Amino acid sequence: MKNTLIQLIVSALLGLLLVSPFAIMEVVNRRDFGEVFPFQLFLGLWLLPSLFVFVLMPIVQDMRSGKNILAQPIGLLLRTVFLVLFALMWVNTLVDQWSCFMGVLNCD
Repeated sequence: MKNTLIQLIVSALLGLLLVSPFAIMEVVNRRDFGEVFPFQLFLGLWLLPSLFVFVLMPIVQDMRSGKNILAQPIGLLLRTVFLVLFALMWVNTLVDQWSCFMGVLNCD
């Protein structure tokens, strides 16, 4: 239980670290437009890398401890599928919203 809580905290902090530059860009570049800050967008942008790190951590821990990560191939395959989906969703959202981060008027 303690290990899972530590993994959640580390995942949340790394997700926050990855998303904070984009939130700063949004605030700085769009402050003159009189728009409301898009909390839902940044919640999703924070959640995806947090989940990515949370799913990746057991794989990395097994590799560092010398365990054979191929001992459970189905679990590894599922984790890999989720990692790819989380990464694609995050990159797709960033590419879609990049013009908003850069301060383009009517970016949606």
